[in-house]
Amino acid sequence: MSTKAIKDISERIVKASKELRDHGLVRGTSGNISARIPGTDTFLIKPSGVRMEFLKPEKLVLVDLQGNKIGGEPSVSLETPIHAAIYRARKDVVAVVHTHAPTATAFGIAKTEILPLQIEMFMLLPRGVPVVPFELPGSKALAEAVQNKIANYDALILENHGIVTVGSTIEAACNLNEMVEEGAKIQFLAVTLAGRDAINLAELTKKFKTQNTTK
Repeated sequence: MSTKAIKDISERIVKASKELRDHGLVRGTSGNISARIPGTDTFLIKPSGVRMEFLKPEKLVLVDLQGNKIGGEPSVSLETPIHAAIYRARKDVVAVVHTHAPTATAFGIAKTEILPLQIEMFMLLPRGVPVVPFELPGSKALAEAVQNKIANYDALILENHGIVTVGSTIEAACNLNEMVEEGAKIQFLAVTLAGRDAINLAELTKKFKTQNTTK
């Protein structure tokens, strides 16, 4: 991988991190974002204690797929084990985004999955977004729980913690994060208006007539 390519990836991570902050998905130093270095067993990730809007390309940390720091800032993200676990489990994943999107996070606290109620979300997340039971942030148990679940989903809610989305590009992973938060807001309003029993995934699948696209 050329220095130019790594520079490009770093700059895209920084741009995306600022957009996550601007869209209200993270506050303070919360959340993290990473991207795989193509052709290698390494990825770049936001360091611990750095606000998304102040992130610089040179501040990113280079990590291997076991979560070991290879280079960069001294403080690697606490959630590095989650990112490493996902990259090990999903060779197709190029980027991982973890935010504390407020509405989606509230769904995790309520232990409620997010359903793809709108057709656009259904096309990308036909199975919805499940909740991963609570484990301490940064723990091996949490990384293992995410790794086990991510095989069949591109987005997860971490109970009492936040959400994780993956993508084939940095931009795709960020877009999915925004979509999950929007989907949570729509579901909250829909349930408020029609009641919890008025919507279910089986009915949605039949309505959208896209059963064959379900992963």
